[in-house]
Amino acid sequence: METAARSLESLLNDVNGGRAAQALPELDDLLSRLPGHPGLLTLRAEALRLTGHLDEAVEAFKSAGETGASPRSWLVAGVLLTNERNIDEALKCLQRALAETPDNEEVLDALITTLFNSNRHGEGTEYARRQLAISTNPTNMSRAALLLQANDLYEESASAFKRILSLAKDDAAIIGSALVPTRFTCEWDWIEQLQQKISAYYQRGDFAAPQEYPLTNLTWCADEAINLGVTRAYADRMVPKVSTPVSRAAGPAGPRIRIGYLSCDFRNHATMHLLAGMLEAHDRGRFEVFAYDYSNNDVSEYRQRFLNAVEHHIPIHCLTDEQAAQRIANDQLDILFDLKLYTGGGRAGILAYRPVPLQAAYLGFPGSAASTDIDYIISDRFVTPDSSAPHYTEKFCRLPHSYQCNDRKRYAAAAAGSRAGYGLPDGTVVFGAFNQSYKIDRGSFSVWLRILKEVPDSVLWLLGQSPAAVGHLTHQAQLEGVAASRLIFAPFAAPTEHLTRLSQADVILDTLTCNGHTTTSDALWAGVPVITARGSHFASRVSESLLNAMGLPELVALDQDDMVRIAKRVGTDAGYRTHLRDNVAANRMTAPLFDTARYTRDFESAVELIVQRHRSGLAPDHIDVPDQGPVRAAADNATFIGNVDALQSAFAGCPMCDNPSEPLGFANSSTHVLWHEPLPTSVEWKRCTSCEHVHSRHYWTAAGVIEVARKVGANLPVSVHTTVESRRASWTPTVEKVVQILGGCASLRHRSTRPIWVDVGTGDGALVMAALDYGFGAIGVDTKADLVERIQELGFSAMQQDFTTLRFELTPDVLSMNDVLAQLPYPRQALCKAAEVLAPGGVLVLSTPDRTSVGWKLLESARANPYWADIERFHVFSREQLMVLLAEVGFEVVNFSASGRETAQLELYAVRKPAP
Repeated sequence: METAARSLESLLNDVNGGRAAQALPELDDLLSRLPGHPGLLTLRAEALRLTGHLDEAVEAFKSAGETGASPRSWLVAGVLLTNERNIDEALKCLQRALAETPDNEEVLDALITTLFNSNRHGEGTEYARRQLAISTNPTNMSRAALLLQANDLYEESASAFKRILSLAKDDAAIIGSALVPTRFTCEWDWIEQLQQKISAYYQRGDFAAPQEYPLTNLTWCADEAINLGVTRAYADRMVPKVSTPVSRAAGPAGPRIRIGYLSCDFRNHATMHLLAGMLEAHDRGRFEVFAYDYSNNDVSEYRQRFLNAVEHHIPIHCLTDEQAAQRIANDQLDILFDLKLYTGGGRAGILAYRPVPLQAAYLGFPGSAASTDIDYIISDRFVTPDSSAPHYTEKFCRLPHSYQCNDRKRYAAAAAGSRAGYGLPDGTVVFGAFNQSYKIDRGSFSVWLRILKEVPDSVLWLLGQSPAAVGHLTHQAQLEGVAASRLIFAPFAAPTEHLTRLSQADVILDTLTCNGHTTTSDALWAGVPVITARGSHFASRVSESLLNAMGLPELVALDQDDMVRIAKRVGTDAGYRTHLRDNVAANRMTAPLFDTARYTRDFESAVELIVQRHRSGLAPDHIDVPDQGPVRAAADNATFIGNVDALQSAFAGCPMCDNPSEPLGFANSSTHVLWHEPLPTSVEWKRCTSCEHVHSRHYWTAAGVIEVARKVGANLPVSVHTTVESRRASWTPTVEKVVQILGGCASLRHRSTRPIWVDVGTGDGALVMAALDYGFGAIGVDTKADLVERIQELGFSAMQQDFTTLRFELTPDVLSMNDVLAQLPYPRQALCKAAEVLAPGGVLVLSTPDRTSVGWKLLESARANPYWADIERFHVFSREQLMVLLAEVGFEVVNFSASGRETAQLELYAVRKPAP
């Protein structure tokens, strides 16, 4: 052992002295004689790290950690795995290190940094709080405070920064970081002190010292020269300097232009709320669309629309920037659009490897990339006038109307009910202001208060983002002579609910240094005018761009005084208010802003001009895209014209076993609630001569499904809230049975993530709401647009989608298909898909009429069985048949009962068996 100790000391000197490669053979020899020696394992791991054998080094550090070596072995393994973007494994290693040294600042910092950079902020809250409780290191504390801010804990984060700055009051980098959460609090005295200190550095030409985030700078500083300096300093600090780009395979130009989009927002996010329609509208005859995706997946309508819209979906979560760049390069794109750049979660480092000959910034970051890695920014003549060109390193590709795309398929709000339901007084003018609180500066708020004074019978309806912001805004209003009662704060709301409530406002007032972006287009889509003023950088000109594209240039003020004048006229002239609302309503479906097809053609023209210029051997230059004009589109849901036979297809044989079926009889469907011309007046039923399955002769074609669904909206209950509430309660026993099958409430509560419940054929969404009450993350899926919209109006998650084509990226714990199986032409395929997507041990809930039940027999004896005449139903099952079918596709039935909701209905609970 003494020899081993002396050898270990000598080898340590070799490894630390730059001779790691020479030390490895002797380390291996010693370990063959002393297997499991913690010191030797640690030293070997370090030697492997220093010699670039990173995968082997990770395993070696983990082996050292398992033998009881220093917790640092787990720390280093975690950091190396983080660098390779193997985040799940990295976190396991870092958590092992923390378990062994619970108050280790370095380990906590690694956990906080890993979770922050991988957009998994919610998992890091307690680590951040622990770090702030034990640390006196301002840098480590600063990163912890920023993670709290990323979890919307603005006051807690801002308070932490006050304490951090008491330890390092002159640290410019911490001052820059402190500004991020503080702007959400609207504590302007302190905010302006921080901004003054930061500005002092900028006036000296030192843009690097404050280490300010470019996006934060854009929200309070409208000087384009300073914006460029801050962004360039950030890029120099954070984006790798790549001397050798990834290799791009050369090849002839293909018949279609290859477009790539890079983002982590391909989900239920503001970016997709804008972009979904354009992705769907791309001309696939001329363009081949690739999406490079590192989003945190969700089960949402927008995620499904994204997956269905792109031709090539390439997940890059687990790839390093260089690996992702090489993957992109292999696809030989013509142009790549970065939708994030320097916004939250952006990976600008990928573009530093130059995977594509043409790289452009689009939609996400409202300013210059300050980098030679970006050739173009997609903009318009309002957000980037000619005077802005000296402050941009990229060239402008200016679209003819607005740079911002919009989705005409977005939820269109119905009547929002009474103002009282939103805490608004009747008979007053309601000025709305729904931008987030970090955009509200003293200047914008002062303008709003001046407007309230000019229009005495008015209120200001704001987003109440945090108690601190509410308190500071209320106090400031009182200081300026405006009663607190005239400020009404609204909570955050789901997108559909927000669009609905927006219509209660008479007009929206904009923030002036950083305008509303999606917030402004939300208001216009909801039919509400927006008043803004001209700005001096991209972020302060967005509303001007949107209003011009909406045909409302008269709502763009020349300055703050002019904004007050316009708002006063709107507030005091009821006729003018009506005129404006009428204009917004008229222009919404005719002006360019919400004409998705027209925008897409303009955007595609921009792509063609950029690519053609490059193929001609010309360097990037400014491009103004000519307007392609309106696109004539076929009317949606046009009345059916043609042969009624096109509405139906006949089963070739039994849909369960393919054997012949014999006629069973006809039922009159003309009395069914959904029947209408030109649907056939009867349903023919058949019975399989082999398996005895009972099924209809026909099923609806795609045209038939649309035709049947025409009458759905007319048959929805008038009192939606009352009806859904009673039905929600009726689903409680079902949810309770599922909870027990999954191990009980305690088991679900102690899971690291919320269990997911997907309700197929969700109808009115009552089961989704019942599942939410029990802590599930629940979403409804239905093919009927009217039903989905009703659920969304109530503020719950639902998507219009066919389950059989639904693409699952998250694994549901529960899948319910209540009275759905009989409405699918081929139920075996649907059950196979259910077995494929459910988690092992996950629960499938089925309900369907049971032709062997007592209830069914009673209906038959009374000659009053409504199921035969149901024009949406293709099958009639027996309990025994279903149990056999479920076993064949991989389920074990664990419970069944008669349904308490519908006559003759059987309710089955089955667990997905583990794969063999």
